[in-house]
Amino acid sequence: MKLGCMLYSMGRSIGSGAITIPEGLRVIRESGGLGVDLMEGLSGSHSVPELRAMVEDAGLVVSSHIGGRNLTQDDPAARREGTDAIRQLIDDTRELGSGVLLVTTGGCAEGQDKAEARRNVAQALAEVLPHACQAGVILTIEDFGSPVAPYQTSDEVMETCELAGPELMVTYDSGNMIMGDEDPVAFLRAVAPRVRHAHAKDWALVPDDQARLRSRAGKGYIGATTGEGALDYPAIIAELQAMDYDGFLAFEYEGPDDPVEETRKGMGYLRGLMGG
Repeated sequence: MKLGCMLYSMGRSIGSGAITIPEGLRVIRESGGLGVDLMEGLSGSHSVPELRAMVEDAGLVVSSHIGGRNLTQDDPAARREGTDAIRQLIDDTRELGSGVLLVTTGGCAEGQDKAEARRNVAQALAEVLPHACQAGVILTIEDFGSPVAPYQTSDEVMETCELAGPELMVTYDSGNMIMGDEDPVAFLRAVAPRVRHAHAKDWALVPDDQARLRSRAGKGYIGATTGEGALDYPAIIAELQAMDYDGFLAFEYEGPDDPVEETRKGMGYLRGLMGG
């Protein structure tokens, strides 16, 4: 297993101009990271070749690319716009030198049945999977933390994958499934056959007036650095190692504190657990 980081973790600092993308990449490398997850919309005016050069100059590889469109919609024409965009994301992923694309697929419309939304997503992804396979890119979805996400639990994620086809894989996000009130280790065991990438983030359980997200059961959470929240990271890392996972584990931070310092701290914590 290799340590990486989502550039998104420092997205607030990059967006505000406090640091540049190359500086963020340097933080990742100095913190022991070998790879970076890039995200559509966090590249400024830089082209795909420019981004790849920045990553390589920092001594990193692009461990995953992240982007997406709303595929939950009932209208086939609207979904077609999304699948066309995802084909371009697949091409961008290949040009970045990465073999993994995490597709974010949008939330359910008000009143929309989540099972229906999952079917729409699966149908759309089934249409682009041949292009991904031809490009040598693994297409993944992740359990998503939003209350309007069509899939949060392991059953919902696996149902979506099975509907789309055997080529659709999973980015295991160790923090998101608690929004579906599922144990992270139990979730990992359930989706393990399809896991090809992983994210590590944490959430702290807080009083209602401090909550930024709520689980399906109504528990309130706020983003925290790995090791300082509600998740049992020694157990999560042990399970990843037990299943011989050899991909990247990318640190992710969505808390309110300084993103750069929390990235350094959180990656250091993970590195210690991984034995690096």
